[in-house]
Amino acid sequence: MKTFSPLHDLDSVLTILSKISFLGGVSDAQREQIFRLLETGFFRKGEYVSRRGEEPSHIYIIKSGRIDLMINDQEFAVKKREFNVGACFGEAAMLSMINNTASFVAAEDTELIVLSRRAFNQLRREDEKLFCILMMNLARELARKLQYTDHMLLQYELHHEAGSVN
Repeated sequence: MKTFSPLHDLDSVLTILSKISFLGGVSDAQREQIFRLLETGFFRKGEYVSRRGEEPSHIYIIKSGRIDLMINDQEFAVKKREFNVGACFGEAAMLSMINNTASFVAAEDTELIVLSRRAFNQLRREDEKLFCILMMNLARELARKLQYTDHMLLQYELHHEAGSVN
């Protein structure tokens, strides 16, 4: 398992963090509180951030680089989505408390900002109001991702149906 380092330089990530949807609606003081819990990690191109079947441990935010979301089984892998700077991922598995159903792979050298499950639970114990704001924001983010998946499925069906007519 990858080890992460404490995030020491708020200024280096402030512009990214201010655009993260699950951090929306929080005050500067609350953002500072969250910042103290964040860590960073670096992944080389091709390195797995997390694999299908693993226990989820973090919510990830891309500081630099790109991440591919791969849906796979034993023999077949499909790139479902690409995440770029400012995107977050990993929240669905962490919140659902089930093992990862997909893999996340660095599409290029990538630096991530992470919020661990331990830190997230610490926040729940220390500031219930802030935790509720984050949970509402994460629910909205997951709803947007579900809409994206619905759109992808529709496009696949339309393409598949059009191809079977010929």
